[in-house]
Order: sequence, then structure tokens, then C-alpha cells
Amino acid sequence: MDAPASPDPPTTDAAAARAGDGGVRDPFVIPGLVVLGVMTVLAIWLYRAAPQSAAEVGATAMVAVRPDAFTPHVSRARERVDAAQRARAAGDTSGAIARYAEAEEEALAARERAGDTTQVRTATELWANVVLDRAELMLASGTRPWYRADDTQVLNEALAAVQRLRPIPLTPATRQRAADLDTRIRRQLRTGPLEWLPQ
Repeated sequence: MDAPASPDPPTTDAAAARAGDGGVRDPFVIPGLVVLGVMTVLAIWLYRAAPQSAAEVGATAMVAVRPDAFTPHVSRARERVDAAQRARAAGDTSGAIARYAEAEEEALAARERAGDTTQVRTATELWANVVLDRAELMLASGTRPWYRADDTQVLNEALAAVQRLRPIPLTPATRQRAADLDTRIRRQLRTGPLEWLPQ
């Protein structure tokens, strides 16, 4: 006669609890959730920033991790300048002006987050030259052939942009560039043949 099968050993409440929460105590659960949360925030940040290139994605990621960083804003400003130059070469004047405006914002953000005088000068020069690039493009777009009236609104906006640089300490080269552009815009704003006469 076969011996009766021995009954399963009783399972205590403590053993059942240990068996039931094994998944919760998995060492990869909490770190995985943290990584997922960080990646979600980063994806939202990148979507809102609308980067123009892969390099700018990296710069935007650095800004997301270090909101007060100086270098990422400078990198993004330069990326926007490159995008503006590409748009300008493709004949997209309005797109180029918009990218220059975005570059100005990034350069100003870098200037606000500068940690020393060298960074302040770097960001200031970058911002000033972007302003001048945009103003030059506006001058070109607002100038019409001699038989058509110039777009004085665009020319006045370009002049206002250049005049914003007056109180800002700049290098002599940038200061001279601003002065020359100021003169060119003012000459273009003069009526008819007066623009060709010396002031």
C-alpha cells in the first residue's frame, strides 16, 4: 500500500508576505521609475524648445538639467544664428529674421546667467552681433528699388534695434559696425534723392 502523500507545509503569513511583495522590492523598480520621470520631463522640455538641429537638442538637454547654465544658452544662440544663415541663403528672409530674434533671446539669457566678466563680455558681444545681423537683414528687406517706396516701418525697426546697443559696452570693432549700420539706415530713411547727399 502506498504511503499517503505528506501534506504541503503550512505557509505562514510572514512567508506569504515575503513572497507577495518580491516585485515591489525589486532593486530596479524605483531607479527605473526615476529614469522614466526624468526622460518624460526632458522630452516635454525639448518639445517646447523646438530645437533646430541635433546639436541644439544636446544644448537644450543641458539647459533642462542645469537651468542656470551659461554655456548651453550660448550654444543655442549660435545654433539659431546658423539656422538664420541657412534660411537667409535659401531666400527665407522672414524665417531668418525670426531665427535671429530667437538667437538674441538665447544670448541675453546667457548674459543673465554669466558667472564672471569674461562670460558677460562673450554673451554681450554675441548678442550685439546678432542684433546687427538682424538689423542688416531688415535694412536689405526694407530697401526697395528707386522707383518704389522703401518699407519705412521695417527700416525704423532696424534703426531701433541698432540704437539699443548705444548704452552697452562693446568692443571697438562691434561699436564701429553699429555706427556704420546706423548711418546706412538713417541715409536710407531720407526722402528720395536726399539719401545720396552727405549729411
